[in-house]
Amino acid sequence: MDFRKLGDLDLAGFAANVVAVLGGPDLPAVDAVVKTSLTTEFGTLPATLETETLAATVAEDDRKSAVSARRATRRQVVALLKKVRDTLMASEAPEKEWAKAGFDYPDLVLTRYIAQDPANLSAFGYSNGVNTLRFDGNNKPGRVVYEIWRRHGDTVDWYLHMTTRRQRLIDTPVSPGQYYMYKVRAVGARSVSNFSNVAVVYGAV
Repeated sequence: MDFRKLGDLDLAGFAANVVAVLGGPDLPAVDAVVKTSLTTEFGTLPATLETETLAATVAEDDRKSAVSARRATRRQVVALLKKVRDTLMASEAPEKEWAKAGFDYPDLVLTRYIAQDPANLSAFGYSNGVNTLRFDGNNKPGRVVYEIWRRHGDTVDWYLHMTTRRQRLIDTPVSPGQYYMYKVRAVGARSVSNFSNVAVVYGAV
């Protein structure tokens, strides 16, 4: 089942179920901090998508505005569902946990591929509250998921901020006048790399 092809109401229901599973005990392979972070990111998006879909259906006078808002919310929901799927893969979650969350278990043959260390991580901040990151993955395409770890200032611990298969990405929004530290590592089917260098970027004042 490809959740990206679901209708908006079905997608909202699917996402709501994923949020419920993330908040329960059924995904022990996924780190608790990561589950909490993903649940927070989802927030009320599934309910909002359902409301906006119904509004787009019944409020013909406001149809264009409602449809535009619905599409934007749908993009956010799909992006977060992809993040959950990548997290399950990075955590090497067993098939029953994929099924519990409603995702298809990937038909992949686990290999002995050793995840290589990412390098040359750099970060640059813009005045519009956007940080851009890039790094050299040093891995074969499709063999690993990259974990982006972030530290907001120097008084908090590092935490897993996002997972991605890309080597260039955007972090937004960031708080004006504060700085952020980033590091990245590669997670394969059977191994985890060392962390890259740490990149620091200052938020715009």
